[in-house]
Amino acid sequence: MTAPDGYPFAALTEADAGFFPSARSVGAPPAIPYRVSCARVFAEAVVRLAVRRGTDLSALTAAALLLVPDRTPDPGTPPQDDAERAVLELRLPPGYSDAAIRRALAAALALAEPGCRLMPAEEAGRLEGAVETLTYRNKALAHALERVAFRPLDGKLTQVRDAAQMFGFVNEWCFDEDRVVKRFRELAPVYHPDTGVVACRDRMAQLIDARNLLINHVRTAYRSGPWTQRRP
Repeated sequence: MTAPDGYPFAALTEADAGFFPSARSVGAPPAIPYRVSCARVFAEAVVRLAVRRGTDLSALTAAALLLVPDRTPDPGTPPQDDAERAVLELRLPPGYSDAAIRRALAAALALAEPGCRLMPAEEAGRLEGAVETLTYRNKALAHALERVAFRPLDGKLTQVRDAAQMFGFVNEWCFDEDRVVKRFRELAPVYHPDTGVVACRDRMAQLIDARNLLINHVRTAYRSGPWTQRRP
């Protein structure tokens, strides 16, 4: 047996696979036979999906064709290897191309995955608008933070007053180690080079230097005070 384009194929229908006694005609009459070439793994996946849904492959395809937009990607024609090719035999209303049928079945497989669902176009548009708004606000926030963010100092950070200013402290005597650590945890997500809103490797490096300098300053300056008595 050969397909219309001349290469051998393995016909895969509900009846041939042993899942159903026969294929049922579905959709608006008159239904006509279709022979859709595709990859064998794809054909097997859509037949399994039809079985899980308790319907035949033609009914599944007809339903998917009603729901799936034309811009859905086509999984493509089958590979050259005979063992990897298959043909889906269906009965559907006239007017559908093989590519349209493959697209519909590919979308049906995708929607069968956990977490996928169909939604009205109005809801999709609302969600897209919300994403655009959040994207704009994020860019505006990043721009604002960039304007107020500290500029990395030239050379290595050595002065406590510079480190205190970087952390937003009035001077080098108005904080303890807890405040330094807390402030570092607030600033680090802002400047982290991979995930920060104002990502900057130089700023992050100097932020770490500033934290270490301030903590060392606190431990040295208040070595005999009540702060060290609380430390283990």
